[in-house]
Amino acid sequence: MKVRAARGGIYMASITFALRPVSMGLAIVLARLLVPKDFGLMALAMIMVNAANYFTDMGMRPTVVQTKEDIKKVAHYAFVIVMLTSTLFTVAVALAAGPVAELLGGGQELVPVLRWMSLYIVLDGLWIIPEALLRRDLKFKQLGLASIPVELSSTLISIPLAIMGFGPWSLVVGQLLGQVIRIIILWAFARPWIWLRPQRWELPIVKGMFHYGLPSMAGGMTKYFQNQIDTFIVGRNLGPATVGIYNKAFVLTTRLADMLTTSVFGNVLFPSYAKMQDEKPRLTRAYLLSTRMVILIIMPVALGLAITTPILVPVLLGPQWTPMIPLWQVFSLYGLTRPISTNAAPLFSAIGQPRRNLTASFVLLAVMIPALLLLIGPYGAMGAATAVAAANVAAMLFNVFQVNQVLPGTAVKTLLESLPFFLAGGLMALGVLLSQNSIVSLAGGENVLALVLLIVIAAIIYIAAVLVLQRALVIEIYELAVKALGIDRRWPRLVPARLRPGK
Repeated sequence: MKVRAARGGIYMASITFALRPVSMGLAIVLARLLVPKDFGLMALAMIMVNAANYFTDMGMRPTVVQTKEDIKKVAHYAFVIVMLTSTLFTVAVALAAGPVAELLGGGQELVPVLRWMSLYIVLDGLWIIPEALLRRDLKFKQLGLASIPVELSSTLISIPLAIMGFGPWSLVVGQLLGQVIRIIILWAFARPWIWLRPQRWELPIVKGMFHYGLPSMAGGMTKYFQNQIDTFIVGRNLGPATVGIYNKAFVLTTRLADMLTTSVFGNVLFPSYAKMQDEKPRLTRAYLLSTRMVILIIMPVALGLAITTPILVPVLLGPQWTPMIPLWQVFSLYGLTRPISTNAAPLFSAIGQPRRNLTASFVLLAVMIPALLLLIGPYGAMGAATAVAAANVAAMLFNVFQVNQVLPGTAVKTLLESLPFFLAGGLMALGVLLSQNSIVSLAGGENVLALVLLIVIAAIIYIAAVLVLQRALVIEIYELAVKALGIDRRWPRLVPARLRPGK
């Protein structure tokens, strides 16, 4: 089971890593074709759509993964519950589009966008249970394969529509058709469709599902609120165009961090943590190893994005996006807080303590909301970004405290094991800053060549520093990858003798 989970997890991670540069490239193309206001209208619409999706989930996704009851009954009950609530919310959002658009600060331009995007809610409900069943069975290979068209389809659909001048509607159509593709693929992989088979309803099982699911939903709703309250306040105070710049800066800088923590490590580790929830030593080692692995990769990305921003934004996105430069830098550094905070969430869910996620969210909101209200007036979008970053630092420290309560000793170990990566990242940043003027001069100005050369220099410095400071971790990750991907069996001559089968 352990090898299967590791192999599937690394397979899923490999696919996601391979897709991420392509996805980022397509997002950049789309950003050059549309104006910030188009993205702002979509961001405001998604505030309401995503809120509805958290309610329609009702905590059934983690319930299906974690349950010890008859999975056929739980899957059917969960599907019925999710589809009922998603249909109701779709109708409600469509009918209330006018008042909601005014509340969000989008005006009449947002009303038709909201009405069409309400369909996203019911479409979302159709794939939740099939995906949860695949995660329960540790079928990460299928999830990884499903992510290929899902990851790319919405943007690939939106780009030609944007070229033809459809503006924000290119984003609407892309999102909706992307959901349809997700449903088709996940249903194909999750056969037989046990969630469609009628089951006699047993009240004790349903009560148990809600007993676990509702706290998880509450934690998810609180997390959603903490992720969207800043967008809402920016929209209400500064309008859709500023929301577009603010939201795009956040999405592009944190997309890789989210991919590593939520899309890959969080989703992979939740079922894996659940399998070892009663074995504290194994759980402690798994938690610390996963945290180190994410920090290893997030550190150069976060610092690299921050120090290259003055060149990166105008070169890749175009002059219409230059107001986002200071926001981009703040959100890049904010990404450093995400590995620890997000890795704690699947741990708490797996050991049956999802309320700890809710508590952490309350701490974050207690810092974020006052900071937002104080800073957005005098400092605008930059004040909002600073408030979000500060609140996430507070939440990260609180999560370290909570994990230490569950797994004693992890707080000190997390701090100590993070120091080598901060040192490697600092050396990388220093090297880039010292060489930047020379590189720009050599490349003939701030252009793509200068950006590529700076990235190469940063990568060389960071990799060299990590190999010196964290050689044992690099070897451990390599050996895990060799075994999980079956390289030791398929191509034994490519691996050290001690890793070959039978050694």
